[in-house]
Amino acid sequence: MSFGGLYISISGINANKKALDTVSHNIANVNNPNYVRQGAIHAESRYSTNTITRYQMGSGVDVQQIRQIRDEFLDAKLRREMATFGYYKTKSEILNEIEVIFNEITNSGLQEVMDDFWDGWSELYKEPDSLTIRGLLHEKAVAFTTTVNHISVQLDNLQFNLNKEMLIKTEEVNSLLKEIAGLNNKIKLAEGYGPHISANDYRDERNAALDRLSELIPINYYENKYGEVTVTLNGRDLINGDYFNPIDVQLNPKGHGEIHWSDTGEPIDLKGLGELGGYIDARDKVVVEYRERLNILVGTIAKAINDVHQQGTGLDGSIGVKFFDFEDDDPAATIKVNKDLEDFNKIAAGKTGAKGDGDIAKEILGLREELLFNNYEFGKYVEPGEDGTMTIDSFYRDLILNLSLEREQARDMVLNQVMLINQIDGRRQEISSVSLDEEMANMLKYQHSYIANSRVINAIDEMIETIVNRLGIVGR
Repeated sequence: MSFGGLYISISGINANKKALDTVSHNIANVNNPNYVRQGAIHAESRYSTNTITRYQMGSGVDVQQIRQIRDEFLDAKLRREMATFGYYKTKSEILNEIEVIFNEITNSGLQEVMDDFWDGWSELYKEPDSLTIRGLLHEKAVAFTTTVNHISVQLDNLQFNLNKEMLIKTEEVNSLLKEIAGLNNKIKLAEGYGPHISANDYRDERNAALDRLSELIPINYYENKYGEVTVTLNGRDLINGDYFNPIDVQLNPKGHGEIHWSDTGEPIDLKGLGELGGYIDARDKVVVEYRERLNILVGTIAKAINDVHQQGTGLDGSIGVKFFDFEDDDPAATIKVNKDLEDFNKIAAGKTGAKGDGDIAKEILGLREELLFNNYEFGKYVEPGEDGTMTIDSFYRDLILNLSLEREQARDMVLNQVMLINQIDGRRQEISSVSLDEEMANMLKYQHSYIANSRVINAIDEMIETIVNRLGIVGR
């Protein structure tokens, strides 16, 4: 007597039990953002052949695989866009910080201080003999140098913090590389037990790590036949199997960290992508550019005023006195009002020192309208009277305008990337996220199938019981 029908129903019970377990696992992870829903893939068992009648008969169902429901093309597309998003998000945040440092949004920044400073010279021109006006000019000049010094210090602090953040992001990259390499090994070992075994939970962890890594640096990757993922940067392996090549940090003469390949020591070019690339570019290009612009502005103002002031004579007869002291290589950080001018009599308002002579004050005030800068030859100082293209005010307005436009451009890029990433992620979630309605429908389907197989077993059991215990006893 054949028990084939009994075995077939038992295989159905086992298959539906595994499917129900998978449904239960999906529902339990409904709030796990890194989880990809799983499905039990059923396939018919191999056929058996009756040796007498030679006909084939089905032997039930097997669970072929517990498979993740995901679209790897969308994963790859999302990770490519994440690198661009990470770069511009970082750049936008840094430009916003620089805007805050210059503080022109509140109308209490450097422009306001410079206006007061020029107003001080205007008032001195009107009353060149007044010690009170000279004292107010000195106070406004000190306010100007203090403001410039503060901006320079804030930019230095920002650059220092960016360097520190860059080192933190580099450590995070290396930590993710180590984690992914370890998960590669776990996946290979788990899936090595058989072709139908999938280490899905390990794969979820690895995909979450790849998502974050792609936001930090611009990676490419592919999966080999053992289930291991190989991650590359600029065509070189970061991860290959359970081996990983960490990023090495070397300090340059400025004390800033630069990333290199740990195996060869060659520098790594992130090509303006990823959060790490954003921090490096912001530190080495963005902050440096605006510090240079500030130095050019301050150095030009200080040099021009000194040249004129040294031609004048103070009320005490002093001549050749500089108005500002500063170092040529970093004027914004070092500029100070000449200590000798704490004696207000030494401030030169005129050329002769005679009462009512305000020619020097008038000439210094006129520097505000001089074309001291060339915007087509950035950073070149133009002597008064030569052919320049920008005044002091227009140069500073151009600095602030350029900062605002650059910030707006970076913010627009962030918004565009957010929209694109949300669109891709929405499609990915439609495929991979857990839907409670769908899982409940699947649960009912597998439950009914489980019950039906149980009833088949009960029917077969009754048939066997009739044959064994009742057949042939009628009439006794």
